[in-house]
Formats: sequence, structure tokens, C-alpha cells
Amino acid sequence: MNHRFLVFLFLLTAFSQKALPQAWSTFLDPSRAIDWGSAGFTIPAYSVACTTQPSLSTGSSAASANASSIQNALNSCDASHNVVNIPAGIWYVAGITYPSHGMQVLRGAGPTATKLISTGMAGCEGYNAGLCMIDSAPVYSASPEALPGGSRACSWTAGYSQGTKTITLSNCGSAPANNQLIILDQIVDQADTGGVYACNETTPASCNYDGTGGSFGRPNRNQTQTAYVTGVTSLGGGSYTVTIAPGVYFTNIQSGRTPGAWWAGGTTTLNGLENLSIDGTLDSTYTLNMYDCYRCWVKGVTFLNGGRASAAIMQSANVVVRDSYFYQAQSSGTSVSYNIETEISSAFLVENNIMQQSVLPMVVNNGTGGVIDYNFAINQKAFASNYLGGLFSSHSGGNQFNLYEGNNVGSFVADDAWGSTNQQTYFRNMLNGWKNGAIGATAPIIHRSYVRGMNIIGNVLGQPGYHTQYQRVATGNTTTSGGSSETLSIYSLGQAFIDSCGTGTAQTSPFCDTLTNTTLMRWGNYDTVNAAVKWDSTEASPGAVTYLSANFSSGYFGSLAHTLPASLYYSSQPLWWPSGKAWPPIGPDVSTGNVGTCTGTYSGAQATSSQCTGGTKNTAWASHVNSIPAQDCFLNVMHGPPDGTGNVLNFDASQCYVSSGSTPGNPTPPPPPTALSGTVI
Repeated sequence: MNHRFLVFLFLLTAFSQKALPQAWSTFLDPSRAIDWGSAGFTIPAYSVACTTQPSLSTGSSAASANASSIQNALNSCDASHNVVNIPAGIWYVAGITYPSHGMQVLRGAGPTATKLISTGMAGCEGYNAGLCMIDSAPVYSASPEALPGGSRACSWTAGYSQGTKTITLSNCGSAPANNQLIILDQIVDQADTGGVYACNETTPASCNYDGTGGSFGRPNRNQTQTAYVTGVTSLGGGSYTVTIAPGVYFTNIQSGRTPGAWWAGGTTTLNGLENLSIDGTLDSTYTLNMYDCYRCWVKGVTFLNGGRASAAIMQSANVVVRDSYFYQAQSSGTSVSYNIETEISSAFLVENNIMQQSVLPMVVNNGTGGVIDYNFAINQKAFASNYLGGLFSSHSGGNQFNLYEGNNVGSFVADDAWGSTNQQTYFRNMLNGWKNGAIGATAPIIHRSYVRGMNIIGNVLGQPGYHTQYQRVATGNTTTSGGSSETLSIYSLGQAFIDSCGTGTAQTSPFCDTLTNTTLMRWGNYDTVNAAVKWDSTEASPGAVTYLSANFSSGYFGSLAHTLPASLYYSSQPLWWPSGKAWPPIGPDVSTGNVGTCTGTYSGAQATSSQCTGGTKNTAWASHVNSIPAQDCFLNVMHGPPDGTGNVLNFDASQCYVSSGSTPGNPTPPPPPTALSGTVI
């Protein structure tokens, strides 16, 4: 590891704000939450140009030459020369791979001035992309080196408790690498635990409806955490004490499920993409893939019409995607059409983005310890039988301990397509579960079978005049309560594949799941069916189940003050938040919200002032909702219509966000390597 990089990491920490206290401690048991302050990092303000700068030519025939010129410029960067400037213009490129030495940013003159058109893909360990950030010796989870007994794998034999930062690895094929990412995992449960349940398509009991794969991570090990190694000490005989940051997330690590660890041949660090637009229409897979990335970032970028997804985060940690605009995606008639996708990644931060006319704005696969906050999604394209596309808080087994805060994205869906989901938190989001013309999957919150130990606090839910039923829940393996379908419900809880109960047939048709509801914690949410905030002490106090403690008691919540912290991520109003704008923007304690519904041309759509062409804005949601900065940018600066229809719009973060030119982001970056004089292996 470069000494200057270690000093840089130390300085980042020395000047960061104080860590966030556990603001959830009065209403969540520690088995339900983590310290989310370790997600993301403070983006560096690189300013020194790399030795070589690109010389670009116009026209599609110049794509290969332009890519080579940009590649050469990136190759010339070093620890003190970090910026490759792409001038204003429209430039065709044909696949670019960032050099693995890291500490470099590809920066345009602004997304309305610098426009890249991707015409070819760079190899990215089998997940090709127009732009690829990757280490020098990548290893995928199914590679022989990563499998148990492989040269880059160990058994995880001690240090299982939640929060533990020092673990013991044994039977190692080689020494774990210091100052590098490591991936922790364990074999899935082979039977239902009756509580926190880690399962996938290989589980003997039916735990999914797909049966064809989809469990990212090593085979049968879809519960993963990607952490950063800050110290390695040899114990002899192929065993090591390893210090990680952050500590272990999980409450269910068990020696009987043979926990393990593996790593790639390197980690690429501090790679950035800023201030340009990129058209991914010709990219078959991803427009940008961040692979084996630690503290990589995207800021101020317009992504147009990506393939499977515009931006992918794979086998990475502490990646930041912020202040960007995503417009449409390919394959709009299917569910495989995303803006952002994660796989086997942790502690990522997806913040303050605009997502327009995609099917699924974000899909989380094997994501743990991440924060998805203050994003605005509008006019999701329906798929299948005109189903509303929501933000998929979970689309595979192994998603745990992610925080969704302050978003206005329509709906959250945690499905049972490829496995189970546990212990995630939704806090102060606006989820109306509605789009004009959509006829399916319109519940603001949909939790399928094996989605357990979830927390829903301080949210605003439902569409006025549309939703008519509070919830539809599983009451048994094949039975549900509530006569209406989930379409008109605020909550759909425990129904299996697409609002039904299965037969329990292995790998094709899971049963419904009563524990989805009985392990759910709800407190202080406003919904349009009750037209009130529910401070229900019974809903807030689910009992103990396996690997999940009881969440206080009904009596405790009966006397608990009806107050909530402003944030579970920030210790105070973030530096990037506009001066004078309400903080927090959404929640039961907000009483002067500016978001209402339109009459007229955009009937039912959200507006903040005079955007309701041919009609007026009605007060809605009991004024519990203020617009977030991304919504203000879309409506008032980009002049997007309230229903999100129309062509791609001009977006420039510097015109929307006062601090977009500084280094907004997480005020509490994860700790850098602390054992700078540690044992050298």
C-alpha cells in the first residue's frame, strides 16, 4: 500500500465530523440495526491534472482512438496527479478500464457540456461495461481460488458476534491481504429457523420461485459482508488474526454453517467519475461497473439508457453514487432494467439521485450495511401485466442491515425470487405506491415470504383516494387475511410470488410466511387509509425469534414519547442540504410539508407549487411531506413534468445543489488502516 495513500486516509478521518450515535436505540433493539455511519466516505476534491491529458476527435469512427487516449491519460495518474479532464463536446468511446493503481478521477466539463457515447464494452471480470473500475487481479466468487480450500480462501473460525472487528481465519490457502477488501460468508440455512433465515434456491425447503440461480456469492453462501482489512497477524499453521472495518453486521453467524472468507488479488481504491453524461444505449450489460472497488464514487453524472443497469457495484465497499441523474434503461418491458444494481457489496451510499422512467430504479443483491437516502424516482415504467416498478430493497438472498432513509421512490419491494431478506430499516420515506394506469404491485411496501425482522419507522405511505386497505398479510402457509388484493393495500406482508401462496414445492412455489408480519417492527408511520400516524405499541414490539431479540415491550412503547430522530445516518443536518430547507423533510413530526397532488393534466401526481398544468395543487398526506433536493431539482430546475413523462432533460448538479462542487457525502467515513506498523506477512 502506498504510504501517501495511508497518510491521505488518516487525514480524511482526522478532519471528518464526529461519528453518529445510535439514534435508533430508543425504539430498535441492537439485533435489528447497525451503525450506518460507516457507509460511504467523503469524496476527495482532487485538483491536480494527471501528466497526460486526452486528445479527442469527433465522430463515431474515433471511438477506439478516443478510448485509448483516455486510457493513456488515466495510466499517467499517480498519488499526487489525479485528474483526467474530458473537455466539452460529444465524444464516442469504445470501452475504458481504469488502471488499478486508483486515486484518479475522470472528470467532464459538466453533464450538459461533456457527453460520452459508449459504443463498446471493457472486460470487467465477465460483467462487461462501457467504463470499468477494477483491480489488477480480479477473482469472482465461483473462481477456484475463492472456493473453500482455494488459494485466496480461509475458514472463519472465531469472532462471530455482531460488531466484532477482530476475527480469526484458519486453514488459509495464503495469507489474507492487509489494506484490502475481504468477503465474509457462511452456508445458507438448510431448514427454516423460525427467525432470521438465510436461504436461497439450494435450500431443501422451498425458499424461492425461480429455481435457476441468482444467489450471488460463493455457491450456497449468499449471506455476505464485504469489509476492509486493517490488520493481519500470523498465528502460524495457516491461521491469522484479522482486523476489519466495520465490524461484523450479522446476528446469526454459526460455526455449524462453516463460515468463511475470501478475497480477490487486489483492491482498486479512490476511482471517480464526475461531471459528464454518458449514453449507454449500445452497452449490452452495464454502462459503469465498479468491481473490487473500495471508496470509488460517481458524482454529477447523467446516465442515459443503460443496459441491465447504468451503474453496478460489485464485490465492493464504501462506494458512493450521488448527485446524479438516471434516465430510462433498456429492456423496459421486463423486470431486468435497472439504474443501479449491487452485488456482494457493503457500506455503499446511494444519495441524492434522480431516477426517471426506469423500470426498477435500484436493485439490491447481496447488499449489506448500505445506505440508500434522499433519492427521487419518478414515472417507473410498468412491466409484466402493467405492474408498477418499485425500488427493490431486496431481489436475492443475503440482503441485511441496509438503511433506506428520506427517499421519495414510489414503493419498496423485497421479493422471494432468489432467497430471503432480513433486518433492514425504512426510515422517513415517502412511498405513495401509485402511478396513473398501473394496476399491479401498487402497495407502497411489499414484503414477500422469508422477509423477516424488518423495521418501518416514520414513513408516509399511500396515495389519497386510491388505497383502501391497511394491509394484506399471510395467516398461514396457504392463507391470507384481507379481501382485497395487495394492489389497494398499504402493506402486503408474507404473500409469496406475486401476491399468492404457493404449494411449498421445492424451488418453484414457496409457501406464504406468517413471520414476515409477526417479526415486523412498525412505529410512527402515516398512511392514507387511516389518514393518521400510527403509534401502535403492539406493531412496534414483535417478540424474540431465532437470532433476533424481542424489540422492547408493548408497555414500553405505550409510554414512549412520539418523537423520532431527524436521521439514522447523519448526526446533524448534512453539509450538502440546502440552507433554509426543512430538515428532516418527511415524517410524522413534519406539519408544513409542501408536497401535494395535482388536479388537471397531471391529476394525482406530486407537485410542490405551480407545476399542475390545467389544475391546482391539493394539500395531501396531512402535510407530512416536504420535497427533497432531488425532487426540487427535477421540478424547478430541470422543469420536469410532475408525472415524469417526456424526453431526457438537461441536468447539472452545480445548478441544483449549492455544495455540489465541494465534497458532500458521508460525514463519518469508515476508519482507515490504524495498524500502520502492523505485522508484514
